[in-house]
Amino acid sequence: MAFYRVLVEGSNLRIPGNGSSPGIVGFYTTRVVYAATSLTAESKALESVRREWQKPEYSTQPGSQSLALAVSEVGPATVLRWFSAPNRGFTFFSDESPSEA
Repeated sequence: MAFYRVLVEGSNLRIPGNGSSPGIVGFYTTRVVYAATSLTAESKALESVRREWQKPEYSTQPGSQSLALAVSEVGPATVLRWFSAPNRGFTFFSDESPSEA
């Protein structure tokens, strides 16, 4: 068994913005898990994110029922990283692309 850091991408959201803020279409989140293989680590990380999106503060958001999850990266982690990782929360991104000069 080993520790793995798994970067998960959530997409297919349609959470409207407030005022001049753009709407949210997805997120990234990291989970650190203990697993026998990297494939098992991916499954554990995805399940962790799914459970968090079943909580009322997320499950009631527009698009949450059609949320698509995918593993973007998986790699080794240390026991220290596992103890210090929050294993919750999200970094959301909008549907607004940065303009090019």
